[in-house]
This record gives sequence, C-alpha cells and structure tokens, in this order.
Amino acid sequence: MNSKRTARVLCLLLSGATALGRGKEPPGPRAIAPNGREFVLEIAKTREKRAHGYMERSRVGPGEGMLFIFPDSDFHTFWMKNCLVSLDILWLGDDLSVVHLEHDVPACRRDPCPSYPSMSKARYVLELRAGMAKKSRLRIGEKIRLKGIDLDKVEVER
Repeated sequence: MNSKRTARVLCLLLSGATALGRGKEPPGPRAIAPNGREFVLEIAKTREKRAHGYMERSRVGPGEGMLFIFPDSDFHTFWMKNCLVSLDILWLGDDLSVVHLEHDVPACRRDPCPSYPSMSKARYVLELRAGMAKKSRLRIGEKIRLKGIDLDKVEVER
C-alpha cells in the first residue's frame, strides 16, 4: 500500500472513531423508560433463553436489561434460581405498559427458590439491575418505548 492510500485509510478510520465518540447510539435494541433512561437489551425469544435468563451472571450493568418475549399474553411466573444478582422484574402488557413489577428481587443460590408470578397477564417481561426501576420512574401503568427492534417481526419460539 502506498503512503497516500495509507494516509486516506487512517483518516477514514480516525473519523469513524471520532464519530463514535460523539454520542452515536449504541448498537442493538434498547428499552427507554419514561424519564429517558435507556437500557441496552438482550432478547430472550427462545424457550432456552427465556428459561436461562440472567442465571449465573455475576453482574448486570445499570444500562443493561433483558427483554423476555412470549408467544402469548399470560400469567408468566419467574424465579431467581442460580441468579447471582438481584433484579427488578417488570411484566409488560401487549402495549408495553407495566402491568406488574417486583422491586429488588433477591438472588437465589439454593433451593427452594421463591416464585414471582404476575398479577396480570403480560406478553413481555423486562429484567433490570435491582433499583433501576425506581431510578427510571417505572411503575404500574407507565409505558416502555423500544428502539432498534420491531416486535411484530420477531419470531418467538413457543
């Protein structure tokens, strides 16, 4: 590669790195709380991923979340078996409004682990690091917005 071409490639690389540092949106789907706080999402749409969730994770960052997508609205029950971190669990209706939530659900490393059922039918469940629901002003009736994912096009395993 000649020096002019090398210089051009370096300029392109540097300008791309600079653009990333200037507030470009993070890649991937995100949930946005009513106060504008964003959470980069992992999507749990297969039976295996929904069953495993945050098990065996030693950390869930304050800007991270896991969105569980179910094929149908129902009374979905969660538990914290083998979870190493405490979480907030939010059950969301078809319109992404919070229909039930549990704050600061403790980790459970030994049986028996308690179950946490929804008191209303939900189509989605959002798990966040413990304390983030309150910091984000999330409560029953509030609506989550999503960016970077079209729920109508997600193929959900039954």
